Amino acid sequence: MDSIILVRHGQSTLNVQRVISCDHGGYPLTHVGGGEVEYLSSQLTGIRLSGILSSPVLRARQTSEIISRALQRDYEVDNRIRESGLGKYNNFKITGMPPLSHEELGMESWESHIERFLSLIDSRSGRHILVSHAYPIRAILSHYLGLGEHESLGIEVRNATASVIDVENRIVLSIGSSIISGRVLEFLRS
Repeated sequence: MDSIILVRHGQSTLNVQRVISCDHGGYPLTHVGGGEVEYLSSQLTGIRLSGILSSPVLRARQTSEIISRALQRDYEVDNRIRESGLGKYNNFKITGMPPLSHEELGMESWESHIERFLSLIDSRSGRHILVSHAYPIRAILSHYLGLGEHESLGIEVRNATASVIDVENRIVLSIGSSIISGRVLEFLRS
């Protein structure tokens, strides 16, 4: 891929309940989440696009469906942009999480997230929207910024936001933005 638009799914019942989960079913988008994604999608009309890829998790697929309708393009599911493997913390309340790294908690490693994203990026050409989740998006953004897991703790990827990377030139153009700037839109339309 020469460039990617990383979209975090819209608000889901999981976010409202403050739970983490890598289950493929359950935790659908809320009404608010659907509206957030519709707004983000409206900003993406007219961009040059080769495809839309989605995590297999329900909240990401529902986000992809909204984007697909707005852009009049089908989407595909790709397991490489799935939610983090959460181990024993799957379906766990965020408030009960110890302040340790994913790997220290027995979850999928930081490096694993980067490897699977890079595998997908290297396997396709053109520009794609990748609908995924906060932690995996933070990991691949950090890779392009030259940051590690602990160095990137301040990067917040909120629901229904877009982060844009010019992969070809290794430049991060935006991080977790719900408003796509004119400068970024100019790039996406070229």
